[in-house]
Amino acid sequence: MDGVFLTNVTPFTKTLELDLEGLKRIVEFAQNSGYKYIVPLGTAGEFSSLTVEEKVRVVDHVRRALSKGEIIAGASSTSFLETGELCKKYKEIGVDKIMVLPPYYLKGNEKGLMEYFFKVAELCDSTMVLYNNPSSTGVDLSPQLIKRLNDMIPSFRVLKEARYNVVEFKEVVRLVGDKIDVIDGLEERALLGLVLGAKGFTTSMGSFSSLPLMIYESYEKKRNIDTAIRLYDLLLEYRSFIKLPLTMSHLAKLGAWLRGLISSYATRPPLPNLDDVVSEDVKRKMIEKINQIISFEKNTIE
Repeated sequence: MDGVFLTNVTPFTKTLELDLEGLKRIVEFAQNSGYKYIVPLGTAGEFSSLTVEEKVRVVDHVRRALSKGEIIAGASSTSFLETGELCKKYKEIGVDKIMVLPPYYLKGNEKGLMEYFFKVAELCDSTMVLYNNPSSTGVDLSPQLIKRLNDMIPSFRVLKEARYNVVEFKEVVRLVGDKIDVIDGLEERALLGLVLGAKGFTTSMGSFSSLPLMIYESYEKKRNIDTAIRLYDLLLEYRSFIKLPLTMSHLAKLGAWLRGLISSYATRPPLPNLDDVVSEDVKRKMIEKINQIISFEKNTIE
């Protein structure tokens, strides 16, 4: 697998119910833009705020809306049994690739983590994308542990690597990059990740914009480094608004709302409402930047 992976947002109504029509419009927009991989229920998709039933409904609606491309469905949980249950339900609706974080509450040690992933693999015969996101989970899978997991779990074929340490990131690429596909899991490191040897990167911004695709195409396909850098600068300007408690979900949802894809940019607790954490002046600047990106994108395509 290589390219840009859309870790799409999960839209909600103002009353915090699933906005499945909005989800359908996001998937259709992504498909028409050229995204090959749709990854529902990642971090940007607020997977931890959904019930098991809601997760299956989200993945099923993505499947129904997608006529081409591949789905990698988030199945992360603190329980290998729940991940196994999700994997089975996804398989029943025709989705056979899953993305799994390490358990993020009871953390254990490396032996415990290995046993956890062994149990997941035993319960699930789908292709597994391992997701290392230490800043969110508090669990950092060492490069050596990732290599051992790759050596011992045949279904582990893709790694979404979201560690901030670029030295260790490169070590992961060195250890397993010729055996599995390493995808950079930090949107703000998109271009740098490609330079470091990643096969692609993930994006929540793709919920409303094709800019990430343009970065990838400029660097990987056209080898136009100057253009790739210019586009990457625009992405970084967008990302500069993200300061806790504001998250990528807030910003990407605002973009999808401005583009008319979703009915509201609401997030579920424990994430606060965007309007409660930014001033009117900051929100205005965010909207200006998003509209600049949308306008730039339309003018470039035309």
